[in-house]
Amino acid sequence: MSGGAPARAGVDPHADFWRQADDCPVGLLLVHDGCVAAANAALRALAGRGDALLGLKLDDLLEDTGRGRPQAAGPTSVECALRRPDGSRRTVHCRRAAPQLGAGVTWWVEDLTARRDLETEILRSGRELAAALREREGLRAELAAERSEREELLTLVSHELRTPLTVVTGYARLLLGEEVGPLVPEQRRFLEEMQRACARLDRFVANLLEASRVHKGAPVLEVGRERIDLAIESVAEMFRPLLMDRQLTLHLRVEPGATLARCDRVRIEQVLTNLLGNAVRYARRGGSIEIATRALAAAPDGRGMLEVSVSDDGPGVAAPDRARIFEPYVQVDAESRAGGLGLGLAICKRLVEAHGGSIGVRERPGGGACFHFTLPCAEETR
Repeated sequence: MSGGAPARAGVDPHADFWRQADDCPVGLLLVHDGCVAAANAALRALAGRGDALLGLKLDDLLEDTGRGRPQAAGPTSVECALRRPDGSRRTVHCRRAAPQLGAGVTWWVEDLTARRDLETEILRSGRELAAALREREGLRAELAAERSEREELLTLVSHELRTPLTVVTGYARLLLGEEVGPLVPEQRRFLEEMQRACARLDRFVANLLEASRVHKGAPVLEVGRERIDLAIESVAEMFRPLLMDRQLTLHLRVEPGATLARCDRVRIEQVLTNLLGNAVRYARRGGSIEIATRALAAAPDGRGMLEVSVSDDGPGVAAPDRARIFEPYVQVDAESRAGGLGLGLAICKRLVEAHGGSIGVRERPGGGACFHFTLPCAEETR
C-alpha cells in the first residue's frame, strides 16, 4: 500500500481506525501470528521500510537488548531495539495498547533514541549556557574591579595634582602682582605663560575628577534661568591669552532670541571650556573660531531649545569618528598626538544630556569642525 493508508493485512472491524492512524505522531504496531499485520505512517517512517513492513516477522524488526520484546503473553511494557534496513538501530519503548485494535496485539512504539538525543543535547546546551554565564559573571566582576581601581586612581591622581598646582598658581599670581618687586617684560611673559599652563593643567585635572564620577550616577545640577551669552563671554575672556598666543580671531554670534537657557551655568561653562579648548588646539595658527547660538524649532514635547556651536578651521573630524569621540577614553589620531586621555568630550556629553539636551559634531562649511549642543530655552520675563 502507499500514500497515507497504513500497511495492513486483510480487512478487520477496526478498518476506520487504521485509516486515520497515519495522523498519530507515535508509532502503532499490530502483531498477529508473530508478524506485522498493520503499522501507521509514524512507525513505517521509523522502521525505514515503508509498505515493506507489512508481513515482516517481528523477530526481524525488533531485537531483544536484555529488557524483553513485545509478546502477547509477556510484559505490557518493554524496551528493545528496532532494526532498520541500513543496519542502524533505534531504541524504542513498546507499550501494549488498550483496547486492542484488530486481530492480534496492538503496541504503541515510541522512539527513545530521538528523545534521548534531544535530552542529551538539552543537557549539553544547559552545561554550555551555565559555563557561559559563569564566564560572563567573572568578566563582569573583573570589569567592575578594573573600573573601581581606575576611578580610585583618577581621584587620587587628581587630588594629588591639585595641591601643588594651587601653590604654583598662587605664587605666579603673587609675582605678577609685583608685590615682591617689579618685573621686567621678559619675566612677566614667562610668568604669564606659566599661569596659562597651570590653567590648562587645572582643566585637565577637573576632567579627571569628573571622569572618576562617570559611573556613579547623573551629575547634580543647580538649574536656573541663565544668560548663555554671558557664560560664553566669560569663557572667551579666560581663553584670551591663548587666543592671542596663537593669533586666533574669536567671533561671537548670539541670536537675540537664543540668549536665555535653563541650565547650570557652572556646568555649561565647563562644557564650553572643553569645546573652546579643543578649538584653540586644532584651529590653524592665525585662523578663526566662532561661538554661536541659535533658536531651534520646538521639540515634539513642546519644549523650546537653543543650540550653542563652537566652530574652528582645523582638520575637522572624520565622519566615522563623529559618534565615538564622545565615548570615554576614545581618541582619534589627531587628539592622541595632541595629548590627553580622551575624557573632555565624554564629560561634555554627560553634562549636556543631564540637562535634557544633545551634543554632536558636524563639518564646518569651508572645512573644520563644528561642535554643537542643545539646551532647554528659558522664557523671557516681562
